[in-house]
Amino acid sequence: MGSVSAVSVCIDNSVPSAPGNLSVSGEVGSILISWSAAVDEPDCSGIAEYIVSRNGVELSVVDSRDSEGRWSFVDDANLGEGEYNYTVYAVDLVGGNAGASVRRDVVVERGVVRSGGGLGSYVCDADWSCGEWSECVGRERMRICEDLNGCDTSYLKPEGLEKCGDGVFEDVEDLELVVAEDETEGFFSAITGAVVGGGAGSGVAVGTLFLLVGAGAGLVIWRRR
Repeated sequence: MGSVSAVSVCIDNSVPSAPGNLSVSGEVGSILISWSAAVDEPDCSGIAEYIVSRNGVELSVVDSRDSEGRWSFVDDANLGEGEYNYTVYAVDLVGGNAGASVRRDVVVERGVVRSGGGLGSYVCDADWSCGEWSECVGRERMRICEDLNGCDTSYLKPEGLEKCGDGVFEDVEDLELVVAEDETEGFFSAITGAVVGGGAGSGVAVGTLFLLVGAGAGLVIWRRR
């Protein structure tokens, strides 16, 4: 008899930490964004990738370190003078959970990137605001949720889709149970309804009922033989 190999399963319901030390430096056309790694539990999971955004627009998905061993991305866009912000958040390997983002505010002056307000990087705290639920269509309704702080991650985002309407069953077992009950009630109500209904046809209905019962009993006896 052959041996049975053990199978290990990794379950990750936790979110990664925010990356740290987000640095933005350089000149327009070659702005270097770098950060330190996020942490994820359990040990069997880990970080799959980082999402880099500028002013709410996703720029890149980074899943490996650069030639110098850094987690980084180069923004080569031709940015004009003004204020910008960069965010980076991690997505874990098992479960695809998105963590909080780290943010850095910068100012571009004469083609050079400078820290906005002299601040360093900080963890961006999302502030979710959701609109009203839509009408129920196809037993589903939806709503739009927006992060007022622009953290550019889905971390802690409220549900935007839910079931609705009459006859929505929690699971398949509930559905099968109701269908089974309906079928049983329909069968007996068809018989008893004809009997209780009275009138000239009630005698025929009673006779039909006895014929059915008798046929059932005969079938049982025949099977026993």
